[in-house]
Amino acid sequence: MRVLVTTWAWRSHFLSLVPLSWALRVAGHDVVVASTAGLVPTVTAAGLPAVALGKDIDTEVRQMTRWYFEWLTDHSKPVTLDDVRGRGTAAVELYRLLAETSIDDTLDFCQSWRPDLIVHDPTTFVGPLAAAVLGVPAVRHIWGMDYTYVTREFEPAALAEVCARIGLADVETLGDVTVDPCPPSLQIDTGDAVERLPMRFVPYSGPAELRPWHLRVPRRPRVVVLASSIAEPLGDGASTTLFSAVLSGLTDLDVEVLAIVEDRERALAGQWGRRVRFLVPTPLHLLLPHCDLMVHQGGGGAVMMGVAYGVPQLMLPLAADHTSNAEQLAAAGAGLWMYARSATPQTVSAQASHLLSDGHCHERARELRAEMDRQPSAARVVESLEDLVGAWEGR
Repeated sequence: MRVLVTTWAWRSHFLSLVPLSWALRVAGHDVVVASTAGLVPTVTAAGLPAVALGKDIDTEVRQMTRWYFEWLTDHSKPVTLDDVRGRGTAAVELYRLLAETSIDDTLDFCQSWRPDLIVHDPTTFVGPLAAAVLGVPAVRHIWGMDYTYVTREFEPAALAEVCARIGLADVETLGDVTVDPCPPSLQIDTGDAVERLPMRFVPYSGPAELRPWHLRVPRRPRVVVLASSIAEPLGDGASTTLFSAVLSGLTDLDVEVLAIVEDRERALAGQWGRRVRFLVPTPLHLLLPHCDLMVHQGGGGAVMMGVAYGVPQLMLPLAADHTSNAEQLAAAGAGLWMYARSATPQTVSAQASHLLSDGHCHERARELRAEMDRQPSAARVVESLEDLVGAWEGR
């Protein structure tokens, strides 16, 4: 069968789609990943065929994300999913715009290539829109906890105009089934609204070079800090303050600190000397096998990586989805969290110390890992998708 995988040009959204895309190819199916031109190098670096559809709208994306980050920093307390729900259709305006600017090219391509199945990330609405026009199944592929479900009630209204333009009365943005890599006990409750197809999470962060030191067991507890992750929404000045607070709190402990940084955080390396090892962006699966604690902002991909390796996590969220992830993981007993804007060296040190020494937390992290490992492999999920297409064609 021919499978079109659709995602917008946000690297972290694409990475979660790679294991299933490769499982489909290994099973003998044709796979093409559709996005705008900006994502094509990332797709081809993963060894997958890419097609550039629609146009990159970097200026609009930057404007919308800047507005969102300013909205976040205007709050004096953690932003929740209820706050997002309160924004109504504005909460999905960026995703509506992305669909609107790529649907025509996508439909033109589909008329020629004729996919039997469309897989889409939960914020790439062009996937279910195109599937509905073509009359083929749409498979929603989430990257962790299903927080995007919270905006479903506003999506029909947001997409009404584009639906009318392409001849649809409406569209089901949940698709026909949802591929779900999250352990069931960690997943948010959506009742019977979502038909889930569980799949074992496969760690993938992009091309990687394994180095000998990655395999050495550290002499002290190892803490991995995703520096750009915890800092990005705050802006340069505040992000530097937060990053410094995290490193100050961790270096007060008898631990080895690895900080994965971008260029802006690398400028701080000199003041930490040998107390912190600064790394260029490095796939987490090379570091986590010998890691005792992760510190990050609570993004879905990072959370799932930590769960996959049974590592306790300290999360410093600002955005609503990260707060939701942090609350879920903390409730499961495998992590702690604090609001990013309230973090100090003292609070970071105290919570990190607790997580490193709390045997129950480590046990819960291992149990979540075991639960994740029991989920069906990507190869088994491909078999289910073959059955889905077969049943669809036989209707």
